[in-house]
Amino acid sequence: MMVMMLVLPGLAILLAPAIWLIMGRPRFLHHAVAEDKRSAITIIIPARNEESNIARLLVSISQQSLRPSQIIVVDDHSTDDTARIATKLGARVISAEALPEGWMGKPWACQQGANAALEDQPENWLLFLDADTTLEPGAIASLHKLTQKTKGVHSVCPYHQTERPYEQLSAFFNVLMLAGVNAFGHRNSSDSHSALFGQCLLISSEHYLQVDGHSRVKNKALENFHLATELRQQEIPCTCYLGKGQINMRMFPKGFRELWHSWKKGFSGAAAHTGGNALLFSSLWISSMMLTIVCLLLITLTQTPEYFAAVTTAAYIINALQCLIVFKLAGNFSPWNALLFPVCLLFYQVLFFSSIIDKKRGKQTEWKGRKVH
Repeated sequence: MMVMMLVLPGLAILLAPAIWLIMGRPRFLHHAVAEDKRSAITIIIPARNEESNIARLLVSISQQSLRPSQIIVVDDHSTDDTARIATKLGARVISAEALPEGWMGKPWACQQGANAALEDQPENWLLFLDADTTLEPGAIASLHKLTQKTKGVHSVCPYHQTERPYEQLSAFFNVLMLAGVNAFGHRNSSDSHSALFGQCLLISSEHYLQVDGHSRVKNKALENFHLATELRQQEIPCTCYLGKGQINMRMFPKGFRELWHSWKKGFSGAAAHTGGNALLFSSLWISSMMLTIVCLLLITLTQTPEYFAAVTTAAYIINALQCLIVFKLAGNFSPWNALLFPVCLLFYQVLFFSSIIDKKRGKQTEWKGRKVH
C-alpha cells in the first residue's frame, strides 16, 4: 500500500506533459488583408435539416472582406426550411439526388456540390464548410492567401463557441479531436501522418479530381480521415490549422441529446484511425488525469499520509492548468471547466465506453434520421 501511495500521484505528474508532445506546436490560420474583391474559391455546404444554422453561416459569408466566387448549398433531403432559407440568402441551392447504394449522406452531398462547382468553374478551389460553422469577416481572405502558396490541401478546425452549460461537456472531445489529426506535435506538422478536419476543408480542383473526389470515401462516416489517406497516397501535402479568431462553430444548440449522439457518431472509429503517436500520448495524458482522480478518491475514502495529499494536490493543479491552456485552443470553454476537469473527463469516458459497447453489439448510431456505420 505504501508503494502505491508513492507511485500513483508521482506517475500522474510524470505523465501529465504528454499532451504537449502532440499539441505543443499549434498552428493558427493567420489574418490576411483582402487584395481583391472576389476570390477563386467556391464554397460548398452540405446541409441536412440545418435551418437553425444555415442562416448564420450565409450571413457571415456575406460579410466577408473577400467574397467567394460562388456559394453552393446541397440540400440533403431536409424536412425543414433549410433550402428556403439558403435560397432567400442568395446561395445556389442544389437538391441532392437519392442516396445511391454504398454512399453515406455527407460524402454524397459533397460530391454533388463539387460536381456542380467544377462544371461551372473548373479551375476554382473548393471550400467545404459544415453548416454549423461561421466565418469572421477576414476568413476568406486568409484562406485565399493559402491558395497562393501551394496547391495542396488545407483544413481548419473551427473554434467551438459554447453558450449553454451542457456544451462545456465537449471540452475533451474537442481537444482530442485536435490531437487526433497528429498535426500539432513536435514533428513536422505537414508530415505523412497528419489527417484533416472535415468541418472546413480547402482543396484545389486539380487535387480533388486527382483523388476522384469523395467517391473513394463514399461509405465512410469519418470521411476526413479517409480522404487524408487517399491524398497521402498521391503525395499531396496536407496542412492543418486552428481556427481561433477566424472560423467558429456552434455544434450543439439543440440540447444535450444532440451533443451525446453527435460525439457518439463514429467515435470508436475515430480512435481506430488516429495516428499511433497521437493515440499513445493522448492516452498517457488521459491516464494522468484518471490517476489523479483515483488519488483524490483515496484521500477522501481512506487515511493517507500528508505527502500523498501534497503530491496529489500538485498533480491536480498541473492537470487543471494544462486543461485551461488546451481547452482555450479548442473553444471558449470556461476556466471553471478546467478547474473541475474530472466532471468532463468522466463524461468523456462514459460516452467513449458506451460507443465501444454499442459497436461490439453491432448497434448503429442514428444521426439526422440515418444510421451511421
